[in-house]
Amino acid sequence: MSELKIIKADYSAVPALSAMFMDAYANNEAMQAALRQDEAGDFAHDAYWRWAIGEWGLIDGEVYTTPELDGCVIMRSPGKHQADVMQKMELLAIVTRMMGSSKIELAKEVCEQMLAVPPMQDCYWLWGLGVSPKAGGKGLASALIKTVTDQADAAGKPTYVVASSDKVVKTFERRGFEVLSKSENFPYWFMLRPAQA
Repeated sequence: MSELKIIKADYSAVPALSAMFMDAYANNEAMQAALRQDEAGDFAHDAYWRWAIGEWGLIDGEVYTTPELDGCVIMRSPGKHQADVMQKMELLAIVTRMMGSSKIELAKEVCEQMLAVPPMQDCYWLWGLGVSPKAGGKGLASALIKTVTDQADAAGKPTYVVASSDKVVKTFERRGFEVLSKSENFPYWFMLRPAQA
């Protein structure tokens, strides 16, 4: 199998990557628990991924994809984990829109968990990972994860991730991540991979 080409994304890729994430997370445990089931569901889902890729990823992090835009990883480097006030407000508005206003208290809890600073600031944070169902089985998830863990290993730093389903936990465990804890009220598993020599 030929090596997959991974490139840095820019703002022109945000709409296509948001659509890819929506497909990738269509059956995801956490997304299904969060996403409202009405006519605004798709709009809210798209708004969330556009925020994650553009605001959280491209402004203070890095976003990697393929030339075909069929997979993506959003990464935050050590020291870039703390959301500013605007990012917190935007995320709460977007997650509340996703869940519906009747679930605002749960939306607040989810946002706090999503933005909870990893147990250590001195790590790489793999914020989001998605692969189009059409591109599954080609090793793309592994290549995208490796893009982040290679940087972490080169810097001698661990990598942190919040997994959002049992399947995703297994994907990360196969790549050296260990579960630190699990959320009591939402399908989130907090995982860490020590730096590899």
